Amino acid sequence: MSKMELPPSLSIYGNEEIAKDILSRIWGKRGVFTCTVANTLTSTIPGISDAGDTPELTMFTPAADAELLVLGKTVCMKGIPINPGGIPTPATLTKAALEVSGMPLLIIDGGCKVKPNLPCIDMGGECGGYVTSGKAVSNARKVYENGVILGEMLSHGSDFVVVSESCAGGTTTALAVLMAMGVIRENLVSSSSPKNPRELKTKVVNEGLEAAGIKIGDLAGDPLKAIECVGDPMMPANVGIIIGAARRVPVIVGGGTQMAAVIAAAIRLDPGIVGNIFQGTTRWLMEDPNSSMRRIMDSISPDVPIVYVNMDYSASPHDGLQAYEWGYIKEGVGCGGSSVAAIVQSSGEVTCGDLLDKVHEIYRKIMKTG
Repeated sequence: MSKMELPPSLSIYGNEEIAKDILSRIWGKRGVFTCTVANTLTSTIPGISDAGDTPELTMFTPAADAELLVLGKTVCMKGIPINPGGIPTPATLTKAALEVSGMPLLIIDGGCKVKPNLPCIDMGGECGGYVTSGKAVSNARKVYENGVILGEMLSHGSDFVVVSESCAGGTTTALAVLMAMGVIRENLVSSSSPKNPRELKTKVVNEGLEAAGIKIGDLAGDPLKAIECVGDPMMPANVGIIIGAARRVPVIVGGGTQMAAVIAAAIRLDPGIVGNIFQGTTRWLMEDPNSSMRRIMDSISPDVPIVYVNMDYSASPHDGLQAYEWGYIKEGVGCGGSSVAAIVQSSGEVTCGDLLDKVHEIYRKIMKTG
């Protein structure tokens, strides 16, 4: 194993000492990538989510992302998951990172209405309800407990674990949980569109909190209750997996503001994992003018750093990929965490250029068959 030197492909925000300590312990080592797919009816509220060509198609996006990662094509729907305007799912970058690194992949069903046509680990969750109901997730505690068990199992077979998600509508539920826990008091979450529907998300979240009979910060000490009231089914599964794995091995939490709620809940339930986890995300999210991953993470903990990959699609010949530079997508399906992991596994030899070449190869292939 070579000595860890931070390559130009990666940057750090936050506690650099902790980030470099964790990176040095997994540099050149072998990880496992997990993606938890789930549905919430919140994604079908018109205007909330662009993670699908229509509000109805957002219910197919998680299953289609999983199929694309594993099968290289989608089975549950025609074509591939796209944003309005034909911008491809971030799973294209995730798949590129997994292919370049050869990292093993597990799909976890946190609670899907539309299930992927492939083997999944079933966490015992169900499709989430509307966040506005104040009763958004059933069986959260059992799913969380299953997650802890799964995380412990994964930690025995890998040097580190990457935990990620595909759950359309999840930045809205993340905002709701972060506010219920009192981590933030204003809307700082991102969107897959450059026109972040902040007012709509805030309105929907406030309706959910009111329906649940809770005010901002009321559930600071009970994150699972916050998830039950206004979260989504991906959350309890991933909270459990992070805690179960991070007690033994380092964990890269792959994702953006959506996964911030998961990190906040995990360290509230088990503060001992701090120092063994960091968030893995993208430059696109960190530079988003319409959200603030920095401010959210500063509010969660000064000791959970962010390591982000400096991907750049500006020279891509494909407009659908160039759109990432125009403020679309930014993160999702663990594309940032998987890219960071691919670079880590290779001891820094894999570059952003290598990942972009693979993305182009995958993009051309899926656009032909899609």
